[in-house]
Amino acid sequence: MQNYLDEFSYKLNRKYFGQKLFDRLIIASIYPYWHDCG
Repeated sequence: MQNYLDEFSYKLNRKYFGQKLFDRLIIASIYPYWHDCG
């Protein structure tokens, strides 16, 4: 079940964000640290 959900979320994100997916990944990984420091 987890593999199915992972694949579904991957395809959904790729469909809506396309080339911007990598940028969103970087922002999502940095934001919690930046938010705590600021």
